[in-house]
Amino acid sequence: MQPVLYSLQAVLRAVLILGLSLTVFAQIPAAPDASGFPSGRKAPDFPLTALPPALIPRPPFEFRGIRIGDEMKEAERKFLALKILSLSLKPGLCSSDGINRIETCADVLDTGEYLNMTMLDQRVAQIYLSTDRRTQGNTYNSYLLALATKYGSPDKRETKYYRNGVETGSSGEHLWWLNGDQYMEGSEIEHAMTIGSIRLDAEIGEQERLHERN
Repeated sequence: MQPVLYSLQAVLRAVLILGLSLTVFAQIPAAPDASGFPSGRKAPDFPLTALPPALIPRPPFEFRGIRIGDEMKEAERKFLALKILSLSLKPGLCSSDGINRIETCADVLDTGEYLNMTMLDQRVAQIYLSTDRRTQGNTYNSYLLALATKYGSPDKRETKYYRNGVETGSSGEHLWWLNGDQYMEGSEIEHAMTIGSIRLDAEIGEQERLHERN
């Protein structure tokens, strides 16, 4: 009887030791493999709030609520409402340039910036803003800071150089933010920003060339 009892106790001890060993082993993290995730485990899914930067959708490019592709009448209404009218300020103007399919709006805002909006086939195709060389108020640099805050760092940065006789200088830094076919460009030498579309730019250029030939 005693040998049988001793054998049962030994078996129970072995089972307890094995169970305890498996529990401790399960708590030891596996070494990561080349992917950076622990081997033998399923890679965790990216939560929606922690997408890689390249997959985070960028806000649409716009200037005070006006975007590429907006319908002309509504865009013109927003454009002409950008400036607080007074007796000393002339209202903005929207008209045809005499070029087929193209119309433009132009204005100098009450804060001093020159603004031009080009429409193709009755939809916004390009927005151009120039701050000139002002050093106070809405400067070129203050606009760049606002763009970086909203859209992040530029996707492309380039500095061009020119050579004029013996003089070599810089034409300033060009910055580009990209979102599919659309872009936003900052030009340091012009102190200006452009919102546009590569496809629509090509169509506008073609219409201008046809107008020149006629």
